[in-house]
Amino acid sequence: MRSAVPLPDSAAVHQDSQCPVCLQIPSFPVNTNCGHLFCAPCLITYWRHGSWLNAISCPLCRQKVSVLCHLFSDSRLDHKSTEVLGEITSYNRRYSGAPKTISEYLGDAPLMLLLAARSLRTMGGLLGLFFFRVALCCVGTLVSNFSPLKRVPSTGSVPDPSLRGLLGVLDDLVVVFLLLICVINVNQQMAPQDEQAVTARTAAELTIEPGFI
Repeated sequence: MRSAVPLPDSAAVHQDSQCPVCLQIPSFPVNTNCGHLFCAPCLITYWRHGSWLNAISCPLCRQKVSVLCHLFSDSRLDHKSTEVLGEITSYNRRYSGAPKTISEYLGDAPLMLLLAARSLRTMGGLLGLFFFRVALCCVGTLVSNFSPLKRVPSTGSVPDPSLRGLLGVLDDLVVVFLLLICVINVNQQMAPQDEQAVTARTAAELTIEPGFI
């Protein structure tokens, strides 16, 4: 991992550069693994408002950013510099591919649980939970119909046991059929939203000036 370059004044060194996010001279400049220059606070804010489970994509080339190389001096002892360095270290530790200790995994466990709970409140999380319930119902139907275990015979008098088994199978098939109809309906409702999201993302990428790439 690249260490800090001892620069006395990052603003003076990068005065001809411009952060593509805030369009200002980079404060606390960082280089991504794809070779683009940004303000560290801009990328950290972008990361904090996105998904903490995945690395961010470069706002210019859309490549996954796995490493942030800070270009400002470590000799700065102000609170903001220490905070930014801590955020950069945290990001690199998560996504650079370096081995993590057991204590780091345990430290990330509360955050992972929080993110999992937060994802269940989104449309994608609810949809995934619904699909899990559908799959669970299908597995239960298959197990109940094709299990080799003998069922306990009923004490009631049934004129035709085969008819009872047929009605049970039909009942399970009706439940599965209704669940499949719900799945198809949800997919049809989600398709227009996905197309709108892709269109909006494409339009946002086209607004970036090519001169910064």
